[in-house]
Amino acid sequence: RLLAGASTARDAVGRLALSRDLASGGGRTEREALGRKLRALASLVRDLGALASAADDRWLANADLRSDLEALRRSWDADRALRAFATVDRALGALERNASPKVVADWVAVEL
Repeated sequence: RLLAGASTARDAVGRLALSRDLASGGGRTEREALGRKLRALASLVRDLGALASAADDRWLANADLRSDLEALRRSWDADRALRAFATVDRALGALERNASPKVVADWVAVEL
């Protein structure tokens, strides 16, 4: 949902609304839940980059989501996917350094 929303959100305010879903706890601590979601997001963004590079399906970590990823592909070229992957990587590092999960989620949503 975050990637689809980031594809259509035109401004930072619209993207900030997307961060609520990213920051929600899901039965764990907020920090653990966000870390889990960020790692999943990194995997999806990596696959978007692979699809943008016309990689073979064998290289997809989420081959079962290929049709969903193909639908996003128009908005996620290789450069944007690479920037998004770097954003998620920086967010995971910030989370490990004890940054506020809310601030990290908001930053990721705006940067995507």
